[in-house]
Amino acid sequence: MQRITRTILRRLSSIPNKTNLPDRTDCVIVGGGSVGCAVAYHLARKGLSTVLIEAHSLTAGTTWHTAGMLWRLRPSYVDIELHEITRQRCMELEDTLEKMENEEEGSRRGTIFKANGGLFVATNIERLREYERLCEIGKHFYNVESRMLSPAETLDIHPLLAVDDTVGSMYSPGDGTIDASNVCDAYKRVSRAKYGAIFAENTRLTKIRTRQQKINARPAVQGIEVVQTTSGEIKNIQTDILINAGGAWANSILDTCTDISIPHLPLLAMKHAYVVTEQIPQLTDLLQNGHHELPNVRDHELSIYIKSQGDALALGGYEKNPEFVQGICPGAEFAFGLYDLDWDTFAQNLDGHFTRCPAVEETGIKSTVCGPESFTPDHKPLVGPWPYLDGLYLSCGFNSMGMMLAGGVGQELADWIVSGSSTRDIFSMDPRRFHADCIHNANWVQHTTHESYAKTYAVVFPHDEPLAGREMRKSAVHQDLINNGCILQARHGFERPGWFSPSSQSRPLPYDFYGAYAEPDSAWRLGTAYNNKSIPKHDHHNYEQLINGDLSFDFGQSFSNVAAECLACRTHAVVFDQSYFGKFMVQGPKAQAFVNFVAAAGAPKKLHRTTYTPLCNDNGGVEADLTITRLADDSFYFVAGGLTCSRDWEWLRAAAARDPIFLQDDNLIMRDVSNEFCVLSVQGPMSRRIVASLMSPNDDRLGGIHFDTTKKIMPFSSALVDVEIAKVPNVTVLRLTFVGELGFELHVPASGASTVLKALRAAGAVDAGYRAMDSLSAEKGYRHWHADLSNAETPYEASIGFTINKRLNAPNEKFIGADALYAAKEQPYARKRLVCLSTGQDLESPFHSQPPIHNPIPLHGTETIWRDDTCIGFVRSTAFSHALRSTIIYGYLHTHHPFSGQPLLQGSLDNDDWLQSGTWSIGDKGLRHSATLHLGAAPYDPQNLKVKTVSY
Repeated sequence: MQRITRTILRRLSSIPNKTNLPDRTDCVIVGGGSVGCAVAYHLARKGLSTVLIEAHSLTAGTTWHTAGMLWRLRPSYVDIELHEITRQRCMELEDTLEKMENEEEGSRRGTIFKANGGLFVATNIERLREYERLCEIGKHFYNVESRMLSPAETLDIHPLLAVDDTVGSMYSPGDGTIDASNVCDAYKRVSRAKYGAIFAENTRLTKIRTRQQKINARPAVQGIEVVQTTSGEIKNIQTDILINAGGAWANSILDTCTDISIPHLPLLAMKHAYVVTEQIPQLTDLLQNGHHELPNVRDHELSIYIKSQGDALALGGYEKNPEFVQGICPGAEFAFGLYDLDWDTFAQNLDGHFTRCPAVEETGIKSTVCGPESFTPDHKPLVGPWPYLDGLYLSCGFNSMGMMLAGGVGQELADWIVSGSSTRDIFSMDPRRFHADCIHNANWVQHTTHESYAKTYAVVFPHDEPLAGREMRKSAVHQDLINNGCILQARHGFERPGWFSPSSQSRPLPYDFYGAYAEPDSAWRLGTAYNNKSIPKHDHHNYEQLINGDLSFDFGQSFSNVAAECLACRTHAVVFDQSYFGKFMVQGPKAQAFVNFVAAAGAPKKLHRTTYTPLCNDNGGVEADLTITRLADDSFYFVAGGLTCSRDWEWLRAAAARDPIFLQDDNLIMRDVSNEFCVLSVQGPMSRRIVASLMSPNDDRLGGIHFDTTKKIMPFSSALVDVEIAKVPNVTVLRLTFVGELGFELHVPASGASTVLKALRAAGAVDAGYRAMDSLSAEKGYRHWHADLSNAETPYEASIGFTINKRLNAPNEKFIGADALYAAKEQPYARKRLVCLSTGQDLESPFHSQPPIHNPIPLHGTETIWRDDTCIGFVRSTAFSHALRSTIIYGYLHTHHPFSGQPLLQGSLDNDDWLQSGTWSIGDKGLRHSATLHLGAAPYDPQNLKVKTVSY
């Protein structure tokens, strides 16, 4: 059967199919798999002239052999929404084709999407808790039918499973399977008939043409050259927008650009496999006796999936020792080709299947499917602009999830291309989430891609850390942190302090692939560089053990360490190494005009003052929030979050290109100076005394060497420049805080940072990390981009409207997003509103070293928010407050259901009285916990007295 199918597909790909291609089009998609077809459909539906080119025929590459399963409940709320969009789009296509063909209503139901259900099986309590969390948000907020089952109930749903070792399961009957061929054909037929799109099969891309923009240092897409393989005809097409949907072949598409060198994507191809059994007699009996078609199954602990396939089963999974495809991509012969299955590699999957479904051990294998699939360093796709060539967008690297993400991602990318931003927060898919230093390092890409593949089915714990790709980017005080017992976190490739364990000196060891290639001569799967080698597993890895101690949905082993750091900050002073911040200099005659154009709050008006501002898109969504300090009339210093610094830099660069005047001559000079400075943030009541004691004896701007507490010092949000700290010159001091205390950021030349840190410690500052900062900032209501606010929320919805109100009080202000924000100001909460709640408060004293036993419980995000007995939102971020001994919660209340559009509220989000009159609770794993709503003031120090103080 397998050989017959492949033969038919090859014949179809060789049928002459000459398409009349235009000389010019709005956009071109390269790649005719499920993702490329979905992107073409959504772009054409938005009115753009659209051409899709495919070197062979639709579904070639990886789509044709996909398992096609769709699971709606995911750890990410954005993924839940994208998967549901895909599901709805599939059913809409079925309905549309019925109407186009004048067929009976419902006659095509199930031909594209078949709702045979999905079942997640749990064999331990932590896994069951993860499923209960998914069920909570899916069932109560998104109305995704789902329920938790006992082992006996699990067996009723799927009688072929062995359940004696299970503790339960989660069942979602609306999950199912997408037919790869039918969905691609439907996208093509509807796109052509209704929206005029062109799908050109047997058309190979041979060249990406570029043009040099006068106003921009980077080139842009100008067009493409293609050859129609059946006729040999060469055609040039002009376009400004090119979408790379080439999957495992995406890097070879970039290589057709010979005008310039475009860096390869952080994307590698692996051999990914499943097998199809012969007919299973027990399954045949079930179906003949009227049992419903069996649901698709995932057993994450065994790292396997089971797909219903008539009277047989498809068996697949994610092994720990995958085999990488050699070279940048598979060869062209794999358009509809397969590899021979390596049974030694697949054996661990098969052993898991024998455990979970014993019937398959007694059944033969009818066919094997081992094809190339693309994987990325964090198991998320690459969706959005590739910043090295303007006009080039990516929609590739889907990690075997392209089928279930295609519809949702296609819609988001179309919105992005048309309006300049996606409508949802898909930063986790944005190619700019990777730092250039990382993606240009081949070892980093391969090691992190292996780890993300091997941990595909791992429980998503809130405090997990990677072991691969470590120490790529480090601050100048990296060794000083380790010497003092720092347990590091990896963010954006940067080693930042997580928390401190003074009795431990641990750092991540070189990546050992979790021992997956420890057997002799097994590392050949990683590539020719590893031939005839093995990679032994570390006998002892202290860092890994420390991280594992926090892998729980309860309070982790680091609780007491973090509590001590919070106590030191609230009562004395701590120093945070925040060097991984992005730091940008913007200078020149048009610098102020540019800042006023991009910053919704406007440029700081006074010299040496700092402004906290959102940068908004044309829809009013917050693309970034950062600080801007005016260093001179024509010089501004931007400080951005470390996680998003690459994205923020590219956003600023693209914003400058919107007005030719900014990049003419030397009107605007932008420099990324992130590596030139370290940021040592001293926070707490004694911070002024500590910093002042280290300044030059002749500099009394913070009270002098004798520390005169009556002396007027720098106000909040101001800067001191050319400061000498511990005899290190050229330090810039910003009076800012992200923890709600008197505090100072020291922006120190990297060469002197170690000296300054040692002096701060000697003067009494205590080391603290980001785990403590997360707790302290939550108590004060400070926002985290990508958690509490994003491009999908306006400043008003994110409750930071105060940053822009003053500017919007003046009419006709001109800046990016101004029109949308003027409108939003009139109805600030028409869609949603961010609120703060807290739940539980135990009887122990503040900063107690032991976690609460019963109340409050730890929360981690995606829990549901209830007013009275109505679910009207869900949690976006949480932190345990050591000062208040309660859990702090931030989440959005929604006016309407995200899919049906039905109203959720009986009142108005603008009405504080209505909000405060309700009884609030948090839904978590099927239980409800009473909560307190905090409006207008932070739970800790609501009058902000600590930030304003000058008396210490």
